[in-house]
Amino acid sequence: MKIVDKIAEKAAEGKPFYSFEYFPPKTSQGLSNLFDRIGRMQALSPTFVTCTWGAGGSTFEKTTELSTVAQTVHGLETCMHLTCTNMDRGKVDDALAEAKKAGIQNILALRGDPPRGQEYWTQVDDTFVHAIDLVRYIRQQYGDYFCIGVAGYPERHMDSTHLSSEDEIQFLKAKIDAGADFVLTQLFYDVDGFLSWEKQCRSLGITCPIIPGIMPIQSYNGFRRITNLAKIRVPPAVHEALDPIKVDDQKVKDYGVELASSIIKRLLDSGILGFHICTLNLEKSVRLILERVGFVPTAAAVRKQQQQQQQQLTNEPTHVNIDKNVPGLGGPDGAADAHLNPLVWMPADDHQGRSESWDDFPNGRWGDARSPAFGDLDGYGASLKVEPRKALELWKRPKIIEDISQLFVEFIEGKIPLLPWSEGSPLPETDAIQPRLVACNKRGFWTVGSQPAVNGKPSTDPLVGWGPKGGYVYQKAFVELFVGPDEVEAMVQKLRTSSPWVTFFAASRDGEVVTDTAGDVQKEQRKIAEQKKVCGKKLDKAEAMAKAQSKASDADSTKSSGSGSGSETPVCATPFANKTDNALVEGSNAVTWGVFPGKEIIQPTVIEKVSFLAWRDEAFEIWREWEHLYPKGSDSQKLLHRIGHDYWLVNIVHNDFNDEDGIWDIVLS
Repeated sequence: MKIVDKIAEKAAEGKPFYSFEYFPPKTSQGLSNLFDRIGRMQALSPTFVTCTWGAGGSTFEKTTELSTVAQTVHGLETCMHLTCTNMDRGKVDDALAEAKKAGIQNILALRGDPPRGQEYWTQVDDTFVHAIDLVRYIRQQYGDYFCIGVAGYPERHMDSTHLSSEDEIQFLKAKIDAGADFVLTQLFYDVDGFLSWEKQCRSLGITCPIIPGIMPIQSYNGFRRITNLAKIRVPPAVHEALDPIKVDDQKVKDYGVELASSIIKRLLDSGILGFHICTLNLEKSVRLILERVGFVPTAAAVRKQQQQQQQQLTNEPTHVNIDKNVPGLGGPDGAADAHLNPLVWMPADDHQGRSESWDDFPNGRWGDARSPAFGDLDGYGASLKVEPRKALELWKRPKIIEDISQLFVEFIEGKIPLLPWSEGSPLPETDAIQPRLVACNKRGFWTVGSQPAVNGKPSTDPLVGWGPKGGYVYQKAFVELFVGPDEVEAMVQKLRTSSPWVTFFAASRDGEVVTDTAGDVQKEQRKIAEQKKVCGKKLDKAEAMAKAQSKASDADSTKSSGSGSGSETPVCATPFANKTDNALVEGSNAVTWGVFPGKEIIQPTVIEKVSFLAWRDEAFEIWREWEHLYPKGSDSQKLLHRIGHDYWLVNIVHNDFNDEDGIWDIVLS
């Protein structure tokens, strides 16, 4: 069914409606768990859901799979995002064909991210330059089969600040005149600004549904990132409310629910009936917002309703008459809404409560890779988080390796506000290890992630605290850095022999992965036996090293034993004694955890194979994004190209969280 038809039904009844946005997680485990989460959130009765699309079709398979499952398995009216920048006609045709095959009738037509460096952009297909081209193409190919949505920008698009508000609205109207049926807006926190923009749209002849985008604040850092990236205006009152609580993750989430609820209520009072909620693949805050606004029943109301039903079943076994006057079961006008299921929500202390909130505190990119929320907020992958002009101003024109080292040092020392891999200045906890990080970067080990060891600090600690107050937090020290090709072999050997407390991953851009796991050691022992025959050498040193590491690894019962066959490549021809060829074990290493009153232990930061490999791809892609700021053949372009192809990404964890200096003694020795 078309979204505009469902909206028309709601409008005819004078009832509000809401929809949810999901993005494809980076991992298959996250995608599988998202399917379960969507199934639970189906009980909230969204009018439709949308699934985002990665730039250039980077999430083609996951987006189409996610959209298909939502439509066919869960029976949700689904709108698939589709971008056209850097997409050839064949890929667009394939996406539209997959959507139609799945019974999807709704497409959100977007331009997508523009290329970073104009000199590097070879237009893939001159059919698609702007979103309006995609709208026209869909209409030409499919007639009125698809209901087409387009994006609206109440605070102006970040790439069109040179246009007046009226000019930009005229561009929006042109997309509608070309065949679009409805508008989904970018998120905003300035309600007055949105209402003024919506009124201007109507005055300029836009009559189709305009659905405001609502993004609940899930974490302070995430809020800061998305508002900076999309240049969203934040009212002073929001900053004033967040600043005192920004280190308390639970209070930030609670405020996010309160703020989103107040925005929706104000819009309802102004006659706006539809709302598009960007879930960020999390569910608890979404449910609480809908409860607070009155769109779904509260847990207390459900319990009361269940008690009444049980009583009715006892007294009148042949007839059950659900009481729709129970407080909390009605819609925003107080009347019971026929689309609400009064038995939606289990009590908060039941299994449902744990299912919806187990990943409520994803700590940066090293959140649990099994979480549906593991991935990009916007689905557009690697980017510099800053416009090219600003990037050139910050990072100048590096020509030699020492220039790169100096930039990293200046970032750690607070002299420049961000690097290509960061979303802002270093977190306060960096102060505890700043001299160590400076020393690393001066040596040419460029750090892109780190945390100090922490043993039982209060959750309200201004430097390392997180989560609800009244708890205690713990951290293992870790550092992640880029290491040059001439240094990486020595670094790996040092990590393997220095301490049984150290675990690590190291990866090159072209897919080589090295680690310390027991599986690698046992695999290496088998390889040595084969390689002795091939090389005709005893390789006593390599064998002794493998045996020593095997003893250390046997003591760690949490790691898998691994398996593998011997290689025909002589060990003397490879740069590492224990090269894994991507045969990493699946174990997880929780490097941050917290203990809180009345809660299970929370482990928001987990380092494991799947999350490391997902980040590896993005980390190296950012070198390419940076490279594209400069003309082809320039000293800066050639330097960044060489680094991006030759360097290794190394992630190191020191598992003794009592030892504050152990990791640095090893790295800097």
